Amino acid sequence: MFAFPDPVPEKSAMTPETTNSLPPSIKHFIADATLATDEVGASPCQVYQFSKGNERFFLKTSTPVYAPTTYSVLREARAIEWLTGRIKVPELVLLAENEYGEAMITRAVPARPLADRIHAGQPVTHLFQEALRQLQGLSIKDCPLHAGAAFRLKELEYLISKGLHEQEYELDQWPGVHSEQDLLRLLHASLPEEDLVFAHGDLGDSNLFVDDKDQIYFLDLGRAGLADRWMDIAFVHRNLREDVSEKVADEFIKSLPYADVPAKREFFMQLDELF
Repeated sequence: MFAFPDPVPEKSAMTPETTNSLPPSIKHFIADATLATDEVGASPCQVYQFSKGNERFFLKTSTPVYAPTTYSVLREARAIEWLTGRIKVPELVLLAENEYGEAMITRAVPARPLADRIHAGQPVTHLFQEALRQLQGLSIKDCPLHAGAAFRLKELEYLISKGLHEQEYELDQWPGVHSEQDLLRLLHASLPEEDLVFAHGDLGDSNLFVDDKDQIYFLDLGRAGLADRWMDIAFVHRNLREDVSEKVADEFIKSLPYADVPAKREFFMQLDELF
């Protein structure tokens, strides 16, 4: 039986000084609960977990410099609101902002990360396939969120201009690419014609949670929105290749109901390198 995520040791708890920067409604909800840092993920957002009664919650915050990006907590909250009732996502409990940034509280989902099954050597391809089926099967006619290639490339330019991009990267894997500006030029020159669907934007085994009945919950939805269908596929392929095997990753691509487009998969891996 799956359970809520285990509590993080209190030694990593949020400091009183940091707590004081939270919007009043957020502080009121947390009250005297201990905020413990959640270490999963590489986002610049701060994530904490805490308990109230017998329930567990997560607090996520982002600073003002990330407001125009997909790291914005308000943007993720909009995605959660739009997706609620369409697919399984965390319940948005509270959302607020002030001069220090944006903050939201979500209720913990009754499931465990898909990564747990990978670490246990269990098959996961069918769960990735089901996740894609659910995402790409959503009607997008009224979707307010755009996360396409041009949008994400503009975001990358902003992050680079502010020095907020990933500082550990491997650009030499692509011929003629040796700097951030080289990569930007390559991405501009290879922007794909998009086959738009609803995409998660960062689909991987730490952002998919699964319960004991194989029901899937989608987390970390800041990059979600209208995008090319190969964005999510590229992330799943990389996840399977790196954490399961090359063979399983290739079998996943062959199982898709449409022909592979390697150039698009490579584009989205290039685009992600500095995030």
